[in-house]
Formats: sequence, structure tokens, C-alpha cells
Amino acid sequence: MSEHECITHSADVAYEWVMQGRILAYPTESVWGLGCHAFDVQAVNKLLALKQRPVEKGVIVLTSDESYIDVFLKNLPKTRQNDIIKSWAYADDRRQASTWLFDIPDGVSIPQCVRGKHESLAIRVINHAKIAKLCDLLATHDNNPFGFLVSTSCNVGGQAPARDFEMAWRYFGGKVCYLLGDTLGYDKPSQIIHASTGQVVR
Repeated sequence: MSEHECITHSADVAYEWVMQGRILAYPTESVWGLGCHAFDVQAVNKLLALKQRPVEKGVIVLTSDESYIDVFLKNLPKTRQNDIIKSWAYADDRRQASTWLFDIPDGVSIPQCVRGKHESLAIRVINHAKIAKLCDLLATHDNNPFGFLVSTSCNVGGQAPARDFEMAWRYFGGKVCYLLGDTLGYDKPSQIIHASTGQVVR
């Protein structure tokens, strides 16, 4: 596949690449992310190597609707569930997305390269329409019922996250694929909060 054949505006095309085990750079709420199919261990390890990110750190995963992750939510108090779901709703006066750390439920297997050294998983429901569509497509398959797309900042370790396609290309060139689009213009990286305690981690 040539460089120009790995750049698209289409979530459907990006979905095909992700299902093939390719690494994808794409816009999120504030910066660009680097991602892949969360249950494709080979792809996740390739992504971590490209980014020079230690596997023990783990990564965030995105999905498009809270209904996909009911198994993660259902053991929390109803008020906490409501707070989490509310935090994922877009608000014009809030320029920071919310990622929540969930205990991994019994019977759910998350690759160690995704969760890192942790017994929890960082999950965010994303409002970016194009990325949400990609997650919806991923959720149609039995091997990813949660619609999980890995989301770590699009940069090499120690460098500033890419804020647009041009910056992402400078980092990775033809080594990854690109889903073109704009970020939502948020001005801060996502806040990370522990779902069971409400403790802000970042």
C-alpha cells in the first residue's frame, strides 16, 4: 500500500484498515490519537513500539456509546453511572473530555498490552462523529463487542502530541494510516478519573 493509499476521510475505509491490523492516526477531542483494534495484540504491540511507549503504562480505549460497556458500568452505584454518562455528553463550556478508569469485570479479558500493569481499563465514550462511527463499526464484530479503539496521543514518547495531520505525518509518515478530520477544539487532554472512587488521576 502506497503512502497516498493510506490516507482517507472515510471512517468505513479506516475501519477496514484497523481490521487488517494497521495503525491509525486520527483526530480526537483535543489532539490527534494513534490507535488500532484493541484486541489485536500484534497491532497494539506494533503501536507501542512505534510510539516508544512502555507496555506497562497501558493505553486508553475509546467507544461510541455507553450501551456497549454496560458490563463495566453496572456494578457502580446508579448516581456514579449517571455522573460518568453525563461527563461524556458534549457541553460547550467544557473543553476537556473525561476518561474513566473501570475495574475489569469478571469474565472480561483485556489484553495485557492494553491495560498495562493495571487491573483497570481507561475508557472514554467519544463524541467525535467520525471516530464514533469507526467504533460503531468495530462493535459489529464478536471479537470486539465493546467497539474499543486504542487511543494514545499521536507522538513519539517525550514529544508534543500532534495537533493536526501535518504534525502527525512528520512523526510517522507512511508507517501508519490516517483518518483525516478536525479535532473538536478542546484545549486540554482528557481528564482521567477512577470510576469507583471519583479520584482524579490526571
